[in-house]
Amino acid sequence: MSNYAPTKPTLSQRWRVFVPLSALSAFTSLAVVSGGQIFRGLLLGGALWLMAVPLLYSLEAGLFAIMLFEPLRGFLRRAQFIFVEYTNTDPIHLITPLITLLAFAILLWLRRERLFRQTKLSLPVTILAGIFLLQVFNPWQGALFVGLSGAMFILIPVAWFYFGQAVEANFMGVAMRLIVAMGLVCSLHGLYQLTFGYPEFENYWIKHTDHYESIAVGHVTRALATFNSAEEWGRYVQYGALIAFGFALGAKQVTPRFMWLLAGTSLFGILLITGQRTAIFGLLAGLGILVLIGAESWRKAVGRATAMALAGALVLIVAKPPSSRDMWEKSGDDKVETMLSHTARGTLQPAKEESLQERFRIWNRLATKVIPSNPLGTGLGAGTVAAARYANPEETLYPIDSFIAILIVGCSLPTAILFLWILGRAMLIGVRIFKRALPKTPEATVRRIATAILPMLILNSFFGLTFTIYSAAPIAWLVIGWISAEAARDERWLEDAVV
Repeated sequence: MSNYAPTKPTLSQRWRVFVPLSALSAFTSLAVVSGGQIFRGLLLGGALWLMAVPLLYSLEAGLFAIMLFEPLRGFLRRAQFIFVEYTNTDPIHLITPLITLLAFAILLWLRRERLFRQTKLSLPVTILAGIFLLQVFNPWQGALFVGLSGAMFILIPVAWFYFGQAVEANFMGVAMRLIVAMGLVCSLHGLYQLTFGYPEFENYWIKHTDHYESIAVGHVTRALATFNSAEEWGRYVQYGALIAFGFALGAKQVTPRFMWLLAGTSLFGILLITGQRTAIFGLLAGLGILVLIGAESWRKAVGRATAMALAGALVLIVAKPPSSRDMWEKSGDDKVETMLSHTARGTLQPAKEESLQERFRIWNRLATKVIPSNPLGTGLGAGTVAAARYANPEETLYPIDSFIAILIVGCSLPTAILFLWILGRAMLIGVRIFKRALPKTPEATVRRIATAILPMLILNSFFGLTFTIYSAAPIAWLVIGWISAEAARDERWLEDAVV
């Protein structure tokens, strides 16, 4: 008889499986009978365990688990209200920060101080993170809870920069493909919301949530897909569209190129109905850099820039933006038409949009009143929703729809300048490593896409909150860390080649 013939499990082996499953079943039944809070605790504990286990295998596996969970967090957050009452504090928001801190602690234990001097951007990012940490305890923002809330949104995602330095070189390409896939799959629920409306549990959340006035567009409620907000949906789809178009440019065969173009076009169409105009401008900026850095010479780059400028001018001349009344004249059933009208007006005539004028008024107030009175910053939580909910009811702490403005108010002007310098430096490094890569290779394609993401992040930092958004901020810092690590790997390769 073969040594590899299957054998029946012994009684002890069956008991090792039966006992845990029986205990889990009993506890689940008890949780359901006892009340929603216990059942929610069981589900959140299970989710935390499922996301922590992959870290035992590798850092990359743990990051994949988080990247699968984050786009679904908004839907799961709203689904919990099927069996619990609404509260402003949602424990589900603690899962990713806890897993991130665990992964960072493991990485720090393995690499010690080398983690903070591994690449050229390690020290500047560490200094920035240190400033963020100090501002958590700034008394000007009010309660310490406000500072801790700011840390969850702004400081903890910085850990993904160090993850980007530590992951395998081929991790980024796989992660980018995952972003495209998740963007398409999660957007299906957004299309359902636009077509059939929100399920009852999501309507319950919309009715009770606060500080989200922008969810209304005309007579229509924005779709959120599986995300926490329409802005998060737009930012995530923005990533996916740019990545898909980048892979299409790098594809050598017709079929893969067509599939990537189809994915990119689909995500761009979805982006239009999210109503996120800043995300559209960010995507256009990213696509512009994607095309320009692929030019083989400065002359060709100028030619491409001229062609893109002429195409943009032609669109502005030919396309007629809808009037401000057009959106309000549509009924609540014309959801897609309302969102497209909202998007078209803001894209074709951004200077005439009330939202832009409101941003200018906020920035003027910050420049004339807030910054002079607190030049060293009012705390990491200043300008966030947590400040509006829990801090002293001062005008300076109201939610601010610009990450750069949040940094200036919360951490000082020099901190915002350091942040922009890091983004600009990462972009220059990205261009350099792309030019070093062998043309038309998968490595060159991924480097090209990563570099094109940087101008998108810069623009969105002025006119949005990408670096505080649950699923978008980790990706941004991951890209910056990975670009920095790729440059270090290139330098080591060149040194070894010379030797």
